[in-house]
Amino acid sequence: MEEQLFKLQTEDGGEQLCRVVFTFDSEDHSYVLFTLVGEDGEGNADVSALRYELDENGEMADFADLESDEEWAMVEEVMNTLIEEFGEDQTKFITITDENGDDIVCEILHRFELKEFGKSYLFYGFADEDGVHQEIFAAGYTADENGAVEELLPIETDAEWAKVEEILQTLQQSN
Repeated sequence: MEEQLFKLQTEDGGEQLCRVVFTFDSEDHSYVLFTLVGEDGEGNADVSALRYELDENGEMADFADLESDEEWAMVEEVMNTLIEEFGEDQTKFITITDENGDDIVCEILHRFELKEFGKSYLFYGFADEDGVHQEIFAAGYTADENGAVEELLPIETDAEWAKVEEILQTLQQSN
């Protein structure tokens, strides 16, 4: 997953690099939850929020502060939900982009390695309202130093698919 960064104009005329944690829309506005990025390239743990609009290139622009207590309460509720759902183990979820350009958070259901192909693999899916995974997807992947999925890789050969499907069947039989 490619990390999203943007720059804010500081009061002294400089620029502050920021890392996107999450974006979401309400009925009236679009919001970004973000952390500040230090000179060392690391983000801090404090998460802030701003309103934004998209410019003609589809980039975040026209940032504005939250204006009311109701707006802050709504953003805080979103932040608390994110922390509750994803805060404990970021390595259990990935975000994929569908054919419409929408981001979808998916749960990683199982990880495994196939030494004969020299890759790591995962099964993932997204749950419906009842928490049931209607469809399970498979992909190869690379992980960062913390074990979070960095990039999904295609399963390229029939032999590779056959082995991945065999593992899925074994897992389904054991459940």
